[in-house]
Amino acid sequence: MMAKKRSGLVYLLVLWIVISGLAWPAFVGSATVLSHLGGEGWQLDAWSQIPKSLLLQHFLDGYRQSLIIALPVGLVAVIDYLLLSRYRITWWLAGILMPVTGAALALYFFTQAANALPTLVLTGVVLAIVHRLVDLMAGSASRGRLR
Repeated sequence: MMAKKRSGLVYLLVLWIVISGLAWPAFVGSATVLSHLGGEGWQLDAWSQIPKSLLLQHFLDGYRQSLIIALPVGLVAVIDYLLLSRYRITWWLAGILMPVTGAALALYFFTQAANALPTLVLTGVVLAIVHRLVDLMAGSASRGRLR
């Protein structure tokens, strides 16, 4: 029983680290895709003109500054797993809290939420997909962890 509890805690820790670690890259990717689809291709042009070392430095600075938001988002993924991923009926809804959290972040932190809402919701969708992939790779359905 203790080994099962320990493996569950390890899984929750891995889920928290993975989602927190991928929050900034998912945000940058979502913003890039939405700006390109919206006709703002200047961002991709600017990336080709900026030295790669400077681009990497800006990305890493943003990564460090986003940890204050990314760590609680990872915690939301853990809470989402604990509430929804453990039972067969609610497993289909697992990950839904990630886009909802993105929308809540946009509404809470931005005065003009309409500008940030699509990017943060798309980031939440990407993180929900990662959440489900981690859940499937851990073998929740195949090993009978779902009740």
